[in-house]
Amino acid sequence: MNRDDITALVRLSVTEPEKGAQAVMALDPPLPARWMLMVFAVTLGVVLAYLLPVIAGQGPDLPSPFAAAMLQGGMNLVAVFLITGVGRLFGGTGRFEDALLLVGWLQLLMAGVQLVQLLVLLVLPPLGSVVMVAAVALFFWLLSGFIRALHGFQSRFVVLLGTLGTLFVAAFVMSVILILLGFELPEMTNV
Repeated sequence: MNRDDITALVRLSVTEPEKGAQAVMALDPPLPARWMLMVFAVTLGVVLAYLLPVIAGQGPDLPSPFAAAMLQGGMNLVAVFLITGVGRLFGGTGRFEDALLLVGWLQLLMAGVQLVQLLVLLVLPPLGSVVMVAAVALFFWLLSGFIRALHGFQSRFVVLLGTLGTLFVAAFVMSVILILLGFELPEMTNV
């Protein structure tokens, strides 16, 4: 693949996520390449997330980037398992390997969005929140389209509802597990 092919794949993924996901899956890279994509996308995302605070002089206040990368990688792996398992539970036909590839591709696309956010925050800070809202909308647009293509589902809206429901349940379960492990919720100060 050359730069023009990648640009076309990015454009297709953003404008028509189902077709973009099908094109990515049609590449059918070997499993190690799928893992490498995930690791690269997570690493790039963490580097971009640390750039703005470091530029603003808040570098020493940040947690270790290695811890952030492990957390991000772990969350992405959980997402791959949930996308595969919950999708199959509802009659989907997606494979773990393809879910891994699509989540890695999604993270790479979102790293590009992070770069745009970083540039906007540096050049036009008041527009930062607008770009952030657009990034969240784009994330769910891509995710629901990718899941639909992965599992062969018909309705993007039902996939979106299922994704939001799964996200809510997963966050609740993780909160309970963290509390049982002894982590405490941060106290709220008077506002």
